[in-house]
Amino acid sequence: MDLILIGGNILTMDKLGHHFEGIAVKGQRIAAIGANEEVSKLANSNTKYINLNGRTVVPGFVDPHNHFSFTTFQPVSVDCRVPPHTSVKGVLEAIEASASSAPRGRIIWGWGFRGPLLKESRNLSRWELDEVSPHNPVVILDGSCHACYVNSEALKLAGIGCDSPQPKNGEIKKDDKGEPNGTMWETAMDPFYDLSFKAYCDTYQDGVDDLVLHNSMRHLSYGITSIGDACTIPLASRMYESADSQGKLPLLMHQMLAGDGFFAPPERPSRGEIHDGNISDRLRGGTIKMFMDPVFPEPASIRFGGHGHQEHVGSRYYSQEEADILVMEAHRRDLQVAIHCLGTWSIDQALNSFERALRELSKPEPRFRIEHFSLPTLEQIRRARSLGVIPVVQPPFVYTNGEISRERARIMGGDVRLFPFKTMLSEGLVVSASSDSPCAPPEPMIGLHAIVNRNTRDGFEPLSLEEAVTPMEGLQMYTINAAYAMSRENEIGSLEVGKRADMVVLSHDPNIVSHDFIRDINIDQTFVDGRLMYER
Repeated sequence: MDLILIGGNILTMDKLGHHFEGIAVKGQRIAAIGANEEVSKLANSNTKYINLNGRTVVPGFVDPHNHFSFTTFQPVSVDCRVPPHTSVKGVLEAIEASASSAPRGRIIWGWGFRGPLLKESRNLSRWELDEVSPHNPVVILDGSCHACYVNSEALKLAGIGCDSPQPKNGEIKKDDKGEPNGTMWETAMDPFYDLSFKAYCDTYQDGVDDLVLHNSMRHLSYGITSIGDACTIPLASRMYESADSQGKLPLLMHQMLAGDGFFAPPERPSRGEIHDGNISDRLRGGTIKMFMDPVFPEPASIRFGGHGHQEHVGSRYYSQEEADILVMEAHRRDLQVAIHCLGTWSIDQALNSFERALRELSKPEPRFRIEHFSLPTLEQIRRARSLGVIPVVQPPFVYTNGEISRERARIMGGDVRLFPFKTMLSEGLVVSASSDSPCAPPEPMIGLHAIVNRNTRDGFEPLSLEEAVTPMEGLQMYTINAAYAMSRENEIGSLEVGKRADMVVLSHDPNIVSHDFIRDINIDQTFVDGRLMYER
């Protein structure tokens, strides 16, 4: 036996909810789990012992919706987060400092900007960015990841000017004179994201594998051992393949294949024109990702009025027929389809596509997913359950976007429910938790705190407290349910004999501490395949 952990509170997350004291690992797999005495009998002269001293062990956390490729370049990009920045001036100074030390012509990439949270409550303009970076293209990613802010050099590099046509499912924002003002919504940001990603891969070509490793280690420090990159463009896929080939991808990466641009239709993977993303034991695939509605200007929603009146508002990425074709093409090739849906109208459309695919070709696999599913109706929840659809939700949004969502639900009216985690579980859905990092914090303990307490950033009354879940239900959403969302529940997500020894040692048991203390629980150790990869 290679490793034995004893004296602990081991939460297996198996179907029967077993708790044990000890666990033994042989190679990469769990060999035994049970009482201290039972497990200790398996030791030999080479066994490494760890006395847990009463600490809690859970399966490695699974984050099936995480934009890992976005955050890989954060250490070498400009931190434009709001907070800690509080003003436009502070953000511009950070960009200027980066541009002043960069070679002329090199792209300056920034991340985390949220204009509405600044004291000026506005976005960056092209001309402000020109002032602080006159000789370098600047691309600043919005905190939503659905927009970016660029300067004149970046516009020139992308070949965009006054006469450029508006892209489908996106918008080049312009001033009164018809000049692009620097704000790019949705598909309009695709060329800038691609140019930035390629430029940083080229600039840091000798260190990109190490950046992937650094980002992996950061996630392991949060207890995350498996990740789904929720929109893997071809450039990102090549980055992962390189890191994996060099042994610098120490966690599971599940690629959710996108189109040739971040928001582009995933036509090539759906049609089988490129590989399915299954590269190695560590680098997996088999999923395509498509967007059904935007953040900007408004998600595709249904506004419910009096006397049964309904009004469709917002915009959609696809007509029903277009969505049906994409879903069916992937379904025929046994590719899982994960659809981003923010509004009720987009949820309806995704469910229609799934229903049609199952009607034309009924099979239990692959499992359909809806990403976000933040404000569904009870009817939509029950319909999703009837189709076996997995909602992949983001508990941290309760905290970061709670008040905005509360207002959206009020405007939409009807039976729209706010992050209805409890209702979804009660109705029999397998609900998976995730982060959507960097749109929200990646740490599962922050998400677990939000899912249990339902507190919002603005500190008003909890958000639909009746939809709070227990800590154990939340842990299941971050482990076995999340593994199920990636069709990996036979390998990870619970601590059972024969499964991978992906484990996290917590300083406290979330089930017995005060709910207010959950976010303060420490990740003491993280194991991947039985190897200690992080220790506090």
